[in-house]
Amino acid sequence: METIEISDSSFLIQSLNNLDKGDNTFECMSCGACTSSCSWFEGEGGPVPRQIIKMARMGLDEQLIKSGMLWDCLLCNRCTQNCPMGITMSKVVRKARSHPDAGNLISEDIQKGIKSRLSTGDVNGLTKEEFVETIEWMSEEFADELCDPKAKIPYDQEGAKFLYLPNPRELGINLMHLTAMAKIFYASHESWTMSSKHTDVTNWGYFVSDDAIAKEMALMVIEPAEKLGIQTLVLSECGHGYHVLKVMAEQLIGRKPTFEVISMPEFILRCVENKTITLNKDLHPYPIAYHDPCNLGRKSGLFDAPRQLLALCCKEVVELLPNRENAICCGGGGGMLQDSKSFNKRMITGKAKADQIIKSGVDCVAAPCLSCNRQLGDISKHYKLGVKVDTIAALASKSLVIG
Repeated sequence: METIEISDSSFLIQSLNNLDKGDNTFECMSCGACTSSCSWFEGEGGPVPRQIIKMARMGLDEQLIKSGMLWDCLLCNRCTQNCPMGITMSKVVRKARSHPDAGNLISEDIQKGIKSRLSTGDVNGLTKEEFVETIEWMSEEFADELCDPKAKIPYDQEGAKFLYLPNPRELGINLMHLTAMAKIFYASHESWTMSSKHTDVTNWGYFVSDDAIAKEMALMVIEPAEKLGIQTLVLSECGHGYHVLKVMAEQLIGRKPTFEVISMPEFILRCVENKTITLNKDLHPYPIAYHDPCNLGRKSGLFDAPRQLLALCCKEVVELLPNRENAICCGGGGGMLQDSKSFNKRMITGKAKADQIIKSGVDCVAAPCLSCNRQLGDISKHYKLGVKVDTIAALASKSLVIG
């Protein structure tokens, strides 16, 4: 029988248990509450939360890395909800992912994306010149669509009140979503801009647990935004991007940014409340189920605003059960969706979500996260749910009353 050597000098033992709460693996009671809460555990393969904690507290670094569980974990923190000791799984797993030997298991896609993001400012490698060219021709099309020569998609405008930070898909395969967001800003009559110096809301340094990379990516957004003198940074619908820039930024860069950070649904809701834009819910005369993205809801506390906005865009908001703090992950979190080889695995991780949607009986689902949107669309096709998936902001844009 192989002898497992436990070392107090292990990377994990030295790195964990430094906080009052969250990384306190030594206090684990092995009760199994975490495992019973994992939406993947009963599926084929996948991580075992209690086993991850136990291996970490015993200093079994090599065994934990080789198990593959670190990169299978969705970082959704659903298991954390029921932990009697307050151990936060994402803090433990992210610390373990930062192990020097764990980097060899990072997917090629994520490695390539990080390199592109750091060199060009965009995870897909979109250069500043390509950004300007794309925005300028989109702006021309936008003016024609609205029959208003003054309508445009501005960029690098100093002194604008709002700065919109897009998802990279909005400058690539989903240009219509960016146009829809521009239509909302146009209807609000607020001064806004985009920036050619940062075109990406994502921060894959978070996935690989490299805080130096996460900090650099955060500063690539924050410093140019501060230079423009904006008051509020409005983020495209991106779960982990919101969590990093809204919740983690101050800790990462060592200070507070000089501007406020909000999501696009929060911006739209404020405009409705201030009566600067009007929405017509009759354009969606049917019920729509709301999906809680883990990074927005459970990990950042954004529950109400997206629901309130959705209620203004459709006949009825249907709650998936369970929801809010106990919501089931879409199955694409933790970097899973960013790995092009993960489709089969994602269909396993998404099975619990598919079952939840089936039980709701809805034909439409909305999520304020483009990554969740893609994953939900994939599981809808794979499991033949016949469910239409949209983002909250896109539904709001379709509901706009412009006149």
